[in-house]
Amino acid sequence: LVVTVHDLAFTHDPTQFTRRGVAFFRRAIELARRDATLVIAPSQATIDDCRAHGFDPERLRLVPWGIEPRPASEAEVAAFRADHGLDGRYVLWAGTIEPRKNLPALLDAFAGLADDDVHLVLAGPQGWNEDLTSRLTALRGRVRPVGFLTPEHLRAAYAGAEVFCFPSRREGFGLPVLEAMAQGTPVVTSSGTATAEVAGDAGVLVDPDDVDGLRDALDALLADPSRRTRLGAAGLERARRHFSWSATAAALDAVYREAASTGDAPS
Repeated sequence: LVVTVHDLAFTHDPTQFTRRGVAFFRRAIELARRDATLVIAPSQATIDDCRAHGFDPERLRLVPWGIEPRPASEAEVAAFRADHGLDGRYVLWAGTIEPRKNLPALLDAFAGLADDDVHLVLAGPQGWNEDLTSRLTALRGRVRPVGFLTPEHLRAAYAGAEVFCFPSRREGFGLPVLEAMAQGTPVVTSSGTATAEVAGDAGVLVDPDDVDGLRDALDALLADPSRRTRLGAAGLERARRHFSWSATAAALDAVYREAASTGDAPS
């Protein structure tokens, strides 16, 4: 039995999840810890969480996820902008709206930007336990929630953004960061997390709870087109070089072969 553990975020703050979800996760992790021959995790952050919650370190295997960079065309970006009335510059965030994504900190940072003509686009479905009404009202139309986007429209949203900002407190991997990098869009994300592993030195890393630091990082990038270009190019190169699906597939194949060769479940 090989089990993939994407993240253990629920163990850090169960109040940020539904009670039913937490109960399900706890039982699933208990079974994985007991029965899995090998356990796959997509980031060192998740590996560390698994170790902290009683998984045998000898059974843990790191397999980062990948991406196939497919640059959005200028026509696709223009169509996305037209569909959502975006005729100026914008910062993009993408994900399910839930507490660990840390949107209140992003909205507070955005409210203090030096350039108040820049919009913030929020792409993704409404999740749970997060009421942003008062902050959105205070920003008076500078924020555009666009809801769920198809993969094609999401690629265009990334490609058209000046900056992708993802200050999540905790992720198992951080695929949105990699998706932005694959479109050559500069990234601001959270230090000390799995998303920092993805971004590496191609992203700007900020303490996710430091609203002033987040605002300063956005202000600095929005005011410096040459730096945005450099970071975007570095991110695209990093995505292509270090996060291919072929590398993920080869690593998964190796883990399953290793598990099959042992022939025994954990005692």
